[in-house]
Amino acid sequence: MEPVVGVDVAKGSSVVQAFRKRNEPFGKAIDIVHEPSGFDQFTEMLGALQAETGVAPVVVLEATGHYHRALVCCLDQSGYTYYIVNPLQSKRARGAQLRKVKTDATDAWHLAEMYYRGDVKAHRTWDETFTELQHLTRQHEFVTGIFVQAKLNSRALLEQVFPEYEGLFSNVFSATSLTVLACCLEEGTADWIEVIQGSAGKSRSKQWVIEKVRKLEEVLGDWREARRSPSQRQALLGMVKLLLTMIRQLDELEKQMEDIATNLPEVELVKSIPGIGMKLAAAIVAEIGDVRQFRDAKQLVAFAGLDPGIFSSGKFTATGTRITKRGSKRLRRSLYLAVQCGMRKNVNAKIGSYYEKKRKEGKPYKVVVIACANKLLHHIFAILQKSQPYQS
Repeated sequence: MEPVVGVDVAKGSSVVQAFRKRNEPFGKAIDIVHEPSGFDQFTEMLGALQAETGVAPVVVLEATGHYHRALVCCLDQSGYTYYIVNPLQSKRARGAQLRKVKTDATDAWHLAEMYYRGDVKAHRTWDETFTELQHLTRQHEFVTGIFVQAKLNSRALLEQVFPEYEGLFSNVFSATSLTVLACCLEEGTADWIEVIQGSAGKSRSKQWVIEKVRKLEEVLGDWREARRSPSQRQALLGMVKLLLTMIRQLDELEKQMEDIATNLPEVELVKSIPGIGMKLAAAIVAEIGDVRQFRDAKQLVAFAGLDPGIFSSGKFTATGTRITKRGSKRLRRSLYLAVQCGMRKNVNAKIGSYYEKKRKEGKPYKVVVIACANKLLHHIFAILQKSQPYQS
């Protein structure tokens, strides 16, 4: 049997146990830090094991958040073969032991034992461009979540500090509205026509700008006479500036996503589906990666966690089933949003008709939406597999 190295990954360090062959360890378990010195120590140990056995060792490690990525990068540069194990699989393998022992050294031992038993399969790989897009889409999702919460907090302050301002703009939290609001709260003199036109750009007519300035001057007079709390005004000003910063950051992230998407034809293919825009298409493609790693659409559905959990024992078979949710939650969320966008005004006729069909069968709303997401994922798999745009 070939030499194997089991690695139990943790934050900042990993425990490594090497084997010449099954149940024949190569020295004791060692602790390596995720720094250049630790990686040098790791590659030296792999080299020593290869020199003794005459065969390049195989490394088995567990997917541990993002902590394993530095180790994977080291292995890629060194040219060693490695396998990344799903934590659910390794936990199940540990549970098969009679004795209940849980240490980093025993975890590394179990990972190597999984390889010898043949329980380890090649992990999914993809081009680095998919990883870059994944980082951007996840960061965009994170900033958007903070942005939504900041808007809620700002609206509560706005209703206390400057309630007259609401209704001046159709979208209070647009870049133009927030820029004007910041100038109002700073209580400085400003050329309002220049401020509004400079923020709105050429998208608005001069008549629209003049009308906004007239209404603004009216509400400003009433507001200044009311003399609201200075501390609350400063708090609202801080929130407004934070919102403007987030808008700029989101715009920059979207620009970067578009730049990367131009190098990925998969994004354009997914965008061809009615109801899916650039951001949703980028998020879906970033989470799926290279579709060739999936044997069929059912495997992709299982990766998304949209497959139904089945429970049967003896003569009993559960009638109520739920989706497993063991896959990518971000992919599920993107598909859920894509389905809702497709059903709005019946943009996606196929999904809309499928939704109506299931509703007529008496299915609850959320059950039907998940069924539509499953259906949509089959469509996505088909167009990516054939490299052909969606045909309605």
